[in-house]
Amino acid sequence: MRSLRVEIALGFGVLIVLMLALGVSFYLSEQRSAAAIDKLLNSDNRMADLSLRSSLAMYKARDAENELLLSADRLGVAQASALSLPAMQNHLLDMREYLTSLRILSTDPEFRDRIDRIEAQTRQYEDGFLAFIAQHGKEGSLGSAHALRQGYVDTAVAIESSVEALHTAATRRALQTRSDVERAARLSRWAAIAMVVLATVLGVVVASIVSQRITGSIAQLIAFSRRVAAGDLGARAPRGRADEFGILANAMNQMAESIENSNALLESSANSLKHQATHDVLTGLPNRALLEDRLRQAISYADRYGRLMTVVFINLDGFKRVNDSLGRKAGDELLKVMAERMTRCLRSVDTVVRTGGDEFVILLYDQPGDGTEVAPALQRLLETIAQPAEIDGQRVQVTASLGVATYPADGADADALLMNADAAMSRAKASGRNNFQFYAAEMNGAIRDRLALCEGLRHAIARREFHLLYQPQVEMGSGRVTGVEALIRWQHSERGLVSPVEFIPLAEETGLIVPIGEWVLRTACFQNKAWQDAGVPAFSVSVNVSARQFRERTLIEQVAQALGDSGLDARFLELELTESMVMEDLEKALQSMKALQAMGVQFSIDDFGTGYSSLSALKRFPIARLKIDRAFVRDIPGDEDDKAIAKAIISLGHELNLRVIAEGVETEQQLDFLRAHGCDEMQGYLFSRPVPPAELAALVRSRSGMAAAAGPSDARPRRVAAR
Repeated sequence: MRSLRVEIALGFGVLIVLMLALGVSFYLSEQRSAAAIDKLLNSDNRMADLSLRSSLAMYKARDAENELLLSADRLGVAQASALSLPAMQNHLLDMREYLTSLRILSTDPEFRDRIDRIEAQTRQYEDGFLAFIAQHGKEGSLGSAHALRQGYVDTAVAIESSVEALHTAATRRALQTRSDVERAARLSRWAAIAMVVLATVLGVVVASIVSQRITGSIAQLIAFSRRVAAGDLGARAPRGRADEFGILANAMNQMAESIENSNALLESSANSLKHQATHDVLTGLPNRALLEDRLRQAISYADRYGRLMTVVFINLDGFKRVNDSLGRKAGDELLKVMAERMTRCLRSVDTVVRTGGDEFVILLYDQPGDGTEVAPALQRLLETIAQPAEIDGQRVQVTASLGVATYPADGADADALLMNADAAMSRAKASGRNNFQFYAAEMNGAIRDRLALCEGLRHAIARREFHLLYQPQVEMGSGRVTGVEALIRWQHSERGLVSPVEFIPLAEETGLIVPIGEWVLRTACFQNKAWQDAGVPAFSVSVNVSARQFRERTLIEQVAQALGDSGLDARFLELELTESMVMEDLEKALQSMKALQAMGVQFSIDDFGTGYSSLSALKRFPIARLKIDRAFVRDIPGDEDDKAIAKAIISLGHELNLRVIAEGVETEQQLDFLRAHGCDEMQGYLFSRPVPPAELAALVRSRSGMAAAAGPSDARPRRVAAR
């Protein structure tokens, strides 16, 4: 028996071959017809055009003839002939050329005879006119001249009539050809429609035959499938045919047998599947799905027996650093170690749950009413987690921040307990990490305030709530303002002035520091250029770059665009970096700094002495200034350690050919000490608080005048009234 696949292939193969044959035949016929039609249309249109040109050439020759005759009486025959006769002869020559082209194109003997007669008449007309001109004006030749004129005029009239008739015939022929082409096109369209109809009929016939062949088998297989779906795994499909449906029936019978045999195996593995659905794949701990069930059980037990139940929300400190530096595989291994340690550290009745990432939740069941056992257990947990671990041959150490919420005091249901434990964990993070915090009601208020502040921060740029103040940097020797530091301020629409200490860490954490930093950079560049355009003595503007902003790949483009858009020379822009920021990825930091230095941008290290203070790295930095942190200036001259550190930083900076600036200078004693030990510049309230742009411009002009009048040796920064 033939295969069903072969029958379908044969049926559709015949249809496809027939359609291809019809299509190719139609295509070749169309191509030949189109080429012939194009050639015919072009020929007829060309003949109509040439006949029209011939008629026009004859008219132009007659115009030249009339012009010659009119000017002969006035200028004389010789002069008139010299002016008009060449034009007339050229027109007649053009006419002969058009007629010659017509003779070549035409295949009609009668049409060619007309052309020959017109050419002969044209020669008669030209010869008669020339003879007339030769007799014109001579004495005693009036009669012969008149006869000559009458002869060539009659010939000209005959030529014009013949050319018009020729043009009419050529035009009529072109129109007739176009009509024939349109009629042929209509016939071609009907032929194409007939082909489509024929192909459709054949397709319906073939489909009907194939449908009849397979409908019966499909009906049997559908009936079999319904029995299996209803649970009758003993059902079997008939195997009467030897084609593909027979093969399919055998396969479905085998499938039914396999399902029947494996049904018991599926039932036995249900517990394993349930475990996978409720436990974390990586650590084997219960997952979030099981956490809710365990919480409900624990709450029910606590209510029944009057006991406490504690929820501990855990987040690993420093896990991201391990994951980023050693790779995801090492991070997964560390999570397994931490999960095993937590489980080992607790009682068997307690539950450790991994909720995702580096976050865990612990349920401490059946706690006594006074809660005295919770704190020691949490302390043991912190100590256990903080022990170093060996991961891929590398010793790593992480700590944990724990948030604690107790039922029923800190929440009446599972969601409230988890939310409040999470809030307490955030407080533990903020309190320095590696500690535990018990939930307090005010924590949720703090979280709400933080969320509201974050939301306001997202819209602060668009609402124009940020503004910059500028604090002068003064040269010790001359008292001249050599630069200013741009300091951002946030005037919140509802909270009023928000301290940078409050919103800068939040901006760093959320990533908003990147657009905020770009706004500060552009605003400072435009402001410095505006001061220069207003005639204020030129100085550099220092802009603090955050760690998040410095890691952005677009920082170099942002700086270049800010300088280009503002028109500020790059040497008047200084970027302030911190030691810790640069040391995170030293090679990448050096690459970025060198690219910016190539533009002309200056660098300074801010808060020097509080970070890594790596001297081997410091000598590689392309920096121009060191800034002594205000922490080492605040207690000068009373604190001997601060004095020693300040002197060491000044000496180190000068040995590296760097200028040294001290920030936070507020007293004359601090100023005298720094000047005595060679500090180059100072910044602080002793000279000026951060001020708006207009006040800064007036202050710079005033200090420039004072410095010029006093001279370098006498110049001394003076206290300015607090603004």
